[in-house]
Amino acid sequence: MRSRADTVASGRLLFERCCRAIAFMALGAGVVAAFMAHRVDDRRGASRLVALGTVGATDTAGEQGDGPTVAQRELAVLQRMVQDPRTAHDTLLMSLDKLPTSATRAALGAMQSAGQPMTWVDHTRALGLALSITRDATPRATFDVRVSRPAASVLTLRDAGGLLDSIGAASTTDSLTTATPHVPTVDGWRIVSLTAPVRARVGASVAVQQAVDSASPKRVLVMAQPGWESKFTIAALEELGWLVDGALRISPTGVSTVGAPQRLDTARYAAVVVLDSMAVDAALVRRFVMQGGGLLLSGDALRVPSLAALRPVRATEIRNATPGALLTSSPRQGLDAWELAVAADAEPVLRDAGSHGHDEVVVVARRLGAGRVVASAYRQSWRWRMEGTDDGITDHRRWWGRLVALTVPEGVRVAPAVGAWPGDVAPYADLVALAGAPLDSLPAMNRANGGSRGFGGQVPAILFVLAALTLLAEWASRRLRGLR
Repeated sequence: MRSRADTVASGRLLFERCCRAIAFMALGAGVVAAFMAHRVDDRRGASRLVALGTVGATDTAGEQGDGPTVAQRELAVLQRMVQDPRTAHDTLLMSLDKLPTSATRAALGAMQSAGQPMTWVDHTRALGLALSITRDATPRATFDVRVSRPAASVLTLRDAGGLLDSIGAASTTDSLTTATPHVPTVDGWRIVSLTAPVRARVGASVAVQQAVDSASPKRVLVMAQPGWESKFTIAALEELGWLVDGALRISPTGVSTVGAPQRLDTARYAAVVVLDSMAVDAALVRRFVMQGGGLLLSGDALRVPSLAALRPVRATEIRNATPGALLTSSPRQGLDAWELAVAADAEPVLRDAGSHGHDEVVVVARRLGAGRVVASAYRQSWRWRMEGTDDGITDHRRWWGRLVALTVPEGVRVAPAVGAWPGDVAPYADLVALAGAPLDSLPAMNRANGGSRGFGGQVPAILFVLAALTLLAEWASRRLRGLR
């Protein structure tokens, strides 16, 4: 019969063998797990840093230099990464010191759509960089150029002819700028002439407008009978800077001209102004408006029968002027005006106080094809200029400027962007749309990648700790039995 000591010794021996077996299995499993995790990191989960912002030249507009363009150098870096089987599935970490070229941004968008993981860190100092160019609805059709840039950046604006302007960083005395130096601010210019391409540069990043409309300023054609109204309407428009042609009918067969009137066409004229009930070629005027021209009907022109299908109102009866009102703060009440019945598809633009205790509609507009038709109820507006206060001349001039501006589009977009993405005119927004929003810093990216392993990345360490503990338990048990 076995003694108690033999039973204890047998159980301890079994315990030691179990500890040894567990240790060997844990060691083996740990080695396998570490090897597999290393392969996943190398082939699937690794992060490869690509500094696109420091490749090659500094201009992102794709200009040719002595060597390859910036776009070619950046695309070569991406191509090598994608074609290398060891890095084809790596996470692309981009440190950008400047905004990539349009070709590079398009390649990044294609890679992300194909499942390539990527992210980028913004060192460009070009947050919100964008360039906008429109044609103003002004007599000279000047260019309205606006650039969005970080307030703390230095901006230079150029066209093909050279430097147009440069603006330094916003003043540090501005508390808002000091607290948020990278918040975008907007700068604007009115420029008479531009030659494409136009570039707005912030640091090494560039927003580019590749084409601009070089059309010459358009004219206004005034059609009326000779008189005070036509004389001072033409004078007001010319004082505003409009180039005016006039056709003043003095008899059924005779016409007195102002300027050099030509056939009514949108290539030459921005708008036509009809002032009274003279004979008008309605078919020609309708075609002009349908093609994008503006038509202004003022005073007695609202009663021209041939233009009935074009006008946005029906003039019913005359509302008499208030005596002495031309010398008050409401001078338009001192002018005769038509009572207007607004058409269903027209929109009232302006109402003035009437003599019946309620506001009267005096300016109405409607769209017709690609153009606009505006109707003004007031007759003999020249009295405002000649019989009003000292400000009468200025106010009369501004009034006609407002009416003509209503017939002309507020701004014509120059070379509108094609496609769904912002493109070169807004390169920062284009990059965010194609490659995603940036991260704050590289350490943040490393923490994100390191933390993405989770429990699976800790398995080898746990197995090695288990092997060490079981071997230590075996060694302690043997020492208690007096063995080494």
